[in-house]
Amino acid sequence: MQQSRSTQEIRSRKPVDVVNELRESVRRFVLWCKAFCDAFLYLESLGFINRTQEGYLKGRERLAAEIQRRVGEGAASGKVVRPGADIITRQLPCSRTGFGWVRRYERAGYSAVVLIPEIHRCGNRKPRWCHRAEALMNQVIEIYADTQRPTRTQAVAETLELFCRENRRRAEAGLSELVVPSRQTIKRRLAQADPYYVHAKRYGTAAANARFTLYENGPDVRQPLERVEMDENRLDVISLLTLSGIWDHLPAERQARFEAGRRWLYVAIDCATRCILSVRLAETPNSSDAIKALRDIFVDKTPIAQAAGCESTWHHHGGISTLATDQGGAFVSDDFQGTVSSLGITTHLPPAGLPWLRGHIETFFRTYGHQLMPLLVGRTFFDTVERGDYPSEQLACLCDDDLIRILLTYVVDIYHNQPHGSLGGETPNQAWSRLVAEHGTPPLPDGLALRKAFGRPLQRKLRGDGVLFAGLTYSCEALREAFLHAPERNVEIRADLRDMGWIAVKVGATWHPAMANQSGFDGVSYDELQEVTRTLRIKHQRDAELDAPMVRRAIERISEINRRAFALRELTPFHVTDLDVERNQSALHFPLRSDAERLGHARPSSDPLSDGIQIVPHAGGPSENPTDHHDQKPPARERRNRWRFDDEQ
Repeated sequence: MQQSRSTQEIRSRKPVDVVNELRESVRRFVLWCKAFCDAFLYLESLGFINRTQEGYLKGRERLAAEIQRRVGEGAASGKVVRPGADIITRQLPCSRTGFGWVRRYERAGYSAVVLIPEIHRCGNRKPRWCHRAEALMNQVIEIYADTQRPTRTQAVAETLELFCRENRRRAEAGLSELVVPSRQTIKRRLAQADPYYVHAKRYGTAAANARFTLYENGPDVRQPLERVEMDENRLDVISLLTLSGIWDHLPAERQARFEAGRRWLYVAIDCATRCILSVRLAETPNSSDAIKALRDIFVDKTPIAQAAGCESTWHHHGGISTLATDQGGAFVSDDFQGTVSSLGITTHLPPAGLPWLRGHIETFFRTYGHQLMPLLVGRTFFDTVERGDYPSEQLACLCDDDLIRILLTYVVDIYHNQPHGSLGGETPNQAWSRLVAEHGTPPLPDGLALRKAFGRPLQRKLRGDGVLFAGLTYSCEALREAFLHAPERNVEIRADLRDMGWIAVKVGATWHPAMANQSGFDGVSYDELQEVTRTLRIKHQRDAELDAPMVRRAIERISEINRRAFALRELTPFHVTDLDVERNQSALHFPLRSDAERLGHARPSSDPLSDGIQIVPHAGGPSENPTDHHDQKPPARERRNRWRFDDEQ
């Protein structure tokens, strides 16, 4: 017990507990001292040396050779030494010092820690300044930690002035003057200040929290779509706030006065695979575009990627387990939160000002800022200092469709196919394929749930053929029963503008799917339907009604260029809004009817182009008889009544 206590007392005086914590030069010296003790004890056991002055001097040479053999220095190093090269040898201690090392080594249980030199205990340990001088010297920290943010030199000078004023006061009072520290002493005292405290006092607690944040790896995500992060970001490029088709037809003077600005970008990323699930341009942050970006997560976006000219597919979609967003106005709005809640998605809203809690989406914004933005004309850079004199406004030439095409190309063809550091060199596409094969994706909500969540509520009147929306009539068994027996004649509907084949209708407290009475509109978007209907009405102005088969055949003949244009426009601020739907509903006077088709009397036209869209006017063809348009004009009274009935006004 006595030996253990002495060992603890010896170890308590050492600066470290293990030899490897020492710097290299001290560590080599301690190991040499240990080799000295081991060699001495070994030679002592053989009788070549003893613990007397005469015996130590007699075995000195043999002891030096044994030490070199143990530490590999000097002639025993085993290295080929060139002539004239230096050989490291150490001077042996005197007998008194050497015997002291051996005794301490034996008492400590042959531990090398006891041989660590105690030079850290050297020096004057007494206080060098009185308590009053210490208090004045500590004032440099408070002077420097001020919201006015003085420099270190100014803080040191003001502290020295405090000493001068204090010494003048003490001289007037007949007291001894304080010893004034040097500037370097005060600077060293300032360097010992708490960095968090100083930064918080100078810049505020929010800035200090951001600067001294303790980072982690984030949530542990293993399955695709287990956690999706979504955010908005203002693009670092100035673009023309229009579509290229409009811009190309403007005169030069109008182009010079056209408005340019920076668009906002909504992006959703899967944390497990780093795949981008949604990309959408917006004029300003708003809940409507945020909801549309959320809707894109649930669909295969390969047709949109093909419309942008991408070579890879954009097939990443599925249900969402957890959605993480910031506390921006678009994400905390009632519309967005109601949509997310309707889908049964768990939402995470980290505190504001802590972007690292959504590190994956923030990292993506930084990645495309460094990789994509330098390739675009009219970029604004990350700050005004980096931008310098770069004329961003004068060089702006990208329109919205050009911008979304560039963004989609970068995401689909570049980002998804390049090795990702956080995935261990695996590409996001490869990570998606691997994890989907292992775990699959959360199930997608059914079409009725999607329409209830994303469809905007609209009111329609019950009719004999169901309800009218966008010129099409929809019916189901519940609507027919309500038309016969329900006293309430208005029903709520919700539609998916990407698929006009059916809508969701609310009869009583229950939602029902209502199919279009006219066949062939499954998968037809609202944009395509309105464009074809508008074009055919212009061509057939004297027809009070349109035939649904004719509209369907015209849709099938729409060029692939138009389809791609509609797909890309959906991702820009020029997409169809709820107000557009209501306005078009009032503007389209007549429904699309196909009574002949339902009764089996529809006959195919002998002229395949008779009901098509005329793109280029006939050159040199026979002119139409102008009297054909006026021979049989329908009575105004009959036209007005039918308009009122079909338009529900």
